[in-house]
Amino acid sequence: MADIAEQKQSESIRLVGSDEEYAADVVLEDGERKLLVKSTNVPQPIGNLFFDYAANGLNIDMAVNGSVTPVTFEILPHPTDDKVIGSMVFEAFDGGIKIDTFLGQNDGLLNGITIEVKSEDQVFQFRPIKNTQEFDSLFSFGSGRSYELIFASGNDSLVARFGSATPFVLKPVGTYATDDYIRVTINDNITNINRLRFLAVGQLDT
Repeated sequence: MADIAEQKQSESIRLVGSDEEYAADVVLEDGERKLLVKSTNVPQPIGNLFFDYAANGLNIDMAVNGSVTPVTFEILPHPTDDKVIGSMVFEAFDGGIKIDTFLGQNDGLLNGITIEVKSEDQVFQFRPIKNTQEFDSLFSFGSGRSYELIFASGNDSLVARFGSATPFVLKPVGTYATDDYIRVTINDNITNINRLRFLAVGQLDT
């Protein structure tokens, strides 16, 4: 019995490619043997890229009155393909944008803008954005993040980008009892600002 046990312990498994010409190797790291691999980005057709604005019906302009009845803008899943989301972006134009209020308004928002993501049947909510600075501190996150304010002679501009190093997925319609989504809800009256839009950027995985 001891001989059989020793024989099993000495057996090794060799990983090779389909042509059995090249074998995988391992490296020793922190006392553990780890498989040595090199990842390669798989080219994707440029036609699979998408730039989807969140919409309420056909409306993509979020400068609406949501103080009495909140107004929701959504990015919905594809009928048949995965939507792989690489980044989410707020873009705004307004006159006299201020850091400590909401864009060009004289005060911050009472309830704030809420962003909710349902990805692979899991729900995540950002904290409500109530002033201009919070587009940066509460939304712009990840290795691909950006936050830019441009003060101009006409409208000032804001662009805030969420860009996690790991994309997330909206699974196709019908995958779950409740479809995946990205949902942005306006909970205050922001009709006085000139423009606010939200879009998701990514690619379809067919």
